[in-house]
Amino acid sequence: MATAVAALALAAAAGSLGNGFTYDDVYLIQRPPRMHTLDGWWREFAHTYWPEDAGGDGYRPLTIIAYRLQWALGGGSPLPFHAVNVALHVAGSVAVFWLGCAALPLAAAWIAAAIYAVHPVHVEAIANVVGQSEMAVAFLMALIAALYLHGRLAGAITRRRWAAIFTLYAGALLFKEHAIVLPALILLAEVTVVRDSASRWRRAVSLRPALLGFTLIAVVYLWTRSAVVVEGLSGFKPFVVFQALQLSSANRVLTMIGAAPEWVRLFLWPARLMTEYSPPYVDVAQGVSPTQLPGLLVLLGVVGLAAATWRRVPATTFGIGWLILMLLPASNFLVPAGFIIAERTLMSPSIGVMLALGSAVPAIYARVETSARARRLAALVVAALLGLGVWRSTTRSLAWRDNETLFRQGVQDAPDSYRAHFMLGVYLFENGNKAEGERHYRHALGLFPYDPLMAYALAEQYRAVGLCAPAIPLYSALYALLPDARLGHLGFANCLLQTFQLDEAKSEALAGIRVGAPVKSARAIIEAAQQAGDSLDARAARGDTMATAAMAARLRRLP
Repeated sequence: MATAVAALALAAAAGSLGNGFTYDDVYLIQRPPRMHTLDGWWREFAHTYWPEDAGGDGYRPLTIIAYRLQWALGGGSPLPFHAVNVALHVAGSVAVFWLGCAALPLAAAWIAAAIYAVHPVHVEAIANVVGQSEMAVAFLMALIAALYLHGRLAGAITRRRWAAIFTLYAGALLFKEHAIVLPALILLAEVTVVRDSASRWRRAVSLRPALLGFTLIAVVYLWTRSAVVVEGLSGFKPFVVFQALQLSSANRVLTMIGAAPEWVRLFLWPARLMTEYSPPYVDVAQGVSPTQLPGLLVLLGVVGLAAATWRRVPATTFGIGWLILMLLPASNFLVPAGFIIAERTLMSPSIGVMLALGSAVPAIYARVETSARARRLAALVVAALLGLGVWRSTTRSLAWRDNETLFRQGVQDAPDSYRAHFMLGVYLFENGNKAEGERHYRHALGLFPYDPLMAYALAEQYRAVGLCAPAIPLYSALYALLPDARLGHLGFANCLLQTFQLDEAKSEALAGIRVGAPVKSARAIIEAAQQAGDSLDARAARGDTMATAAMAARLRRLP
């Protein structure tokens, strides 16, 4: 049965083997020189996940070391990366089956693992190389939980098994920070699906040394991470929309309450998949609104179902609890994440969803076991779901083949998501298609004019081709939205200089120096502005106003 689960996972994931480096892969793996050598690999334990020029946040040293090793093995080919992703998905699906066998009847465990293996919501993690950390943690969390539950089925956990669990937990944390919730999952398993005649107090006392071990590992991890990453508890900069709108914690939570039906849709019927969940497709809360009511009812319903099944069907409670605990770190409920919803982050939470669905199989079977026709129909439904899963996963994997395919598909999937148009515009500009790129930039600005990085990016594109007139309002918008921005000061100053706003150009160049812009370039702008001002004054005194165009041409030659 495990072989069948592995075969289904392979069938669903193999379509990604022909993919290249897409989206974040380019900035994290393909471009940074550090990724292209194994020299000094151990220094990754003192280095952020993202390079400094791409944000310098996050802490996933084992993920980066794995990427560097795969680059060395393949000589820069994307094939080894995608092969590792496929292998991780196969291993993760088998681990989910093994976990299910400890909490569910065998047939129910197989159905849960089989649906997990073909679930289309996993495609973003599988088909995009940077999803490897998600897959590693999903595999390790399922494996650790299975080790614990199977050990408890045999009685007490042995020291050897605890040693394996602790080692895997430390490794999971170094692949991705979300693994920190594992101790809570162990406690959840103990009070739901573990069958033990001892009192809960005695069981809690027996777990105390293990919980101390988990705590020690987590504390050492957090201490090490805090010495490398300065972005607070989450370790990552908040989503640009949260920053741009200066969203309060309350409004961030309200936003996610409103978005909760998206999670349900993605877990239960992922026919529509998207790379960008952003405004105005996702409503960003500015206080309590009726639009949040469906999401609130969904959340209350899920929690209520977990409470109602606690004693009657503890595996349902365990599955829902797993979903909640694994979703929380990236849910924006506790700390701001770098996105509103990202499909790749749903791989570990979906284990809980599949376990909860699998827990309903015995009740369904009890209803159909007396009817051969009903059993055949149920088998056909399961087979159809698995077939649809493989088909949808395979077709969706093709969208991740290269960046042009991905970004154009992103606009088709979410035409009312501003970041879908923004990312396509960035790609088109980088590849010389400036006219179409400008249209998508402008459309994105029309959908959501509050992203300072988008204003900056388009301003720089205009300036690069000598169009300062449309660039200047965008630079102004950047600093109106983000007054302490460190970006763009010299570009803005250069455009002001070329349009003979000389005092403003000097002021902006000085602002650039204050935030760390290259002093030599800033001084060149200041000196050019001063010389241009002196020359214009002298020409005005002589009544000569004909040399302005020639002067403008000289100013445009400034770096």
